[in-house]
Amino acid sequence: MNYYQEISLLPNADIGVYFLWEKVYQQIHLALVENKSTDNSSAIGAGFPEYNADNFILGTKLRLFSGDEQTLEQMQCEKWLNRLSDYVHLSEIKPVPERLAGHACFRHIKFKGNKEKLARRRAKRKGETLQQALSHFENFEEQRTKLPYINMTSQTNGHRFRLFIEKQAMGQPQTGLYSYYGLSNTTTVPLF
Repeated sequence: MNYYQEISLLPNADIGVYFLWEKVYQQIHLALVENKSTDNSSAIGAGFPEYNADNFILGTKLRLFSGDEQTLEQMQCEKWLNRLSDYVHLSEIKPVPERLAGHACFRHIKFKGNKEKLARRRAKRKGETLQQALSHFENFEEQRTKLPYINMTSQTNGHRFRLFIEKQAMGQPQTGLYSYYGLSNTTTVPLF
């Protein structure tokens, strides 16, 4: 990753940071889909320089990374974020500094959901009553997390979901591709 573009969220008394994350990241996701690689992935990775899982914080900055300047230019962030221009600041595309604090993977973590949701799904799938399906999940323990997340809406079915994001520090940079959310289980982005 040799180049980056930074997006700073500008919350105010009327518009909160979590609402801004939802709107900004939805647009970034659409831009990444629009600019996908031939193998249904993205050459652009996302980094969260103010990420702090202990305090459940993504921060107010998003960095988009690419191996070359042209890939970020083709994405046209300013076009995708145009309607949010009062609430975001978009930097110029810059080279990644030579001195780095390290490398990390930012990845999407999926959780199974709550007992009631799983039971409704099972009842519909298996033709059971809700009580029968609930009894199947009698010993189910919900997974709880303090990972930061962004509320998202699926463009295919309209369902809302939480995009939980985990940061994993890596000793060495790892090359590869990213998802349409700019996230990866193995490919790193630089930290600085």
